[in-house]
Amino acid sequence: MMFKMFIPIMSPRKKNRLLIKQPILIFWLLSGNTLIKRLRGMIMLKLAKNFIGAILFVAAVATGVYLVMDSITSPQMKPISTVLETITGQYGSPVVRSSTLLLKYNEYSCGDVELLYRGGAPRELIGLDYNRLRIKYPENQGWKITFRDSELDITRKVEGFCGMHKEYRHLGLYEGKLAVFQGPLGYNDIVLSVVNIDFNLLPGDIKDKISRADRYNELPAAEQVELQNTIEFPSETEINSALENFDELERN
Repeated sequence: MMFKMFIPIMSPRKKNRLLIKQPILIFWLLSGNTLIKRLRGMIMLKLAKNFIGAILFVAAVATGVYLVMDSITSPQMKPISTVLETITGQYGSPVVRSSTLLLKYNEYSCGDVELLYRGGAPRELIGLDYNRLRIKYPENQGWKITFRDSELDITRKVEGFCGMHKEYRHLGLYEGKLAVFQGPLGYNDIVLSVVNIDFNLLPGDIKDKISRADRYNELPAAEQVELQNTIEFPSETEINSALENFDELERN
């Protein structure tokens, strides 16, 4: 048995129509593909713009919040580094915390240091790091800050003597005359009085010690102690008693 394959035969007219439609179909398919790419590109561009806009918005809000918080006087509202430490676990400059031990001192011209406060950090210091502490306590105004581990030392340099050495008096020479100075030996800035006693009539050992008073800081320790025991006095009363004895020596 023989099978015959049936091949449809197009009329010339239909064939011409198909030939005309083929390029149109190909062009439409290609155009559709380009259109899809363009639409996809537009969508991605819009998403990118929105994403960048969101980032800029968050950055602007963060900057605004920081500036506002930085302008608030209460330090608790502005410990930015503390927040970063909590998030990242990284610790940079030390930050004052409620557990920080605070020590406040006065350092006087005589070299003595007076402890004013020992205890927990006050509320207005909590959250401040070393740089903010330096702004609050500027070095050019006599402040010194030492921050180590969980201890904060704040020292203020005070012009003048401590309470004890303010009462001290010592003898020395002022313009060649016997004079009384405030404070211990080695500090000759404050002349309290010029004594009406002829310096040249004093005993030789007393004159020698008084003459060395202005060089006290350059003397060996043994000589300094010798002068302290002779021409330095812890009070006004005691130096007045010594001057009365000198007056009697002058009369004799």
